[in-house]
Amino acid sequence: MKIWIVFGICALMLTGCTSAEYQKMQAERDQLLKNYEDLREEHNELKIKTGVIDKLLGKWKFLNLEIEESDVSEEIAETKAALYALDLKHLALEFFEEKGIYNYRGENGNTEVSGQFTVITVRYGDEPFPFIRFIRRSGPEISQLLFAASSDGKPLGLSGARGLDTAKEMSIAVTEDRLYLTMHGKMQLSPNGWVQSGGVRCYFERSAE
Repeated sequence: MKIWIVFGICALMLTGCTSAEYQKMQAERDQLLKNYEDLREEHNELKIKTGVIDKLLGKWKFLNLEIEESDVSEEIAETKAALYALDLKHLALEFFEEKGIYNYRGENGNTEVSGQFTVITVRYGDEPFPFIRFIRRSGPEISQLLFAASSDGKPLGLSGARGLDTAKEMSIAVTEDRLYLTMHGKMQLSPNGWVQSGGVRCYFERSAE
């Protein structure tokens, strides 16, 4: 009888050790998977930022300013955008790298701006979206220059525009020959994933000068 008792105790101890080792291995595996996912997400976000910056560098010429959506009168919003676009018809921006620092400069008539910029990503759900931040060195803030933003940050004074309290950063989209900067767009979940809608969009074409 004593032999069976000792055998039972040994079996329980062995089972306990096996269970503890399994839990430890499971925890290590879960941590490795988490580290892999973190690295993959970091790589994806870095790839997005690098891709945006590579296409952004160069000179750009203003094309137009448009209202994506607005809760205020559509006619009033479009009229404000059209009138202000006339003031921007000579606007030119340049983005360049100097000593490892990304800079911007621009001019519109007698108005000149300069400073540094950085591209960041903001995650909505599982998707990272690119946004751009401008660090002013001289001249007005970019938001004031491009969107006639008021002191409270509302573009063109359109306090009723959708999404004004949703996306605080200026989003950026860039192709080989077009640059789109959108202020206060609203992030919404659609059947195809997260998309940005609304806000005021300023877009440019690449300049050969």
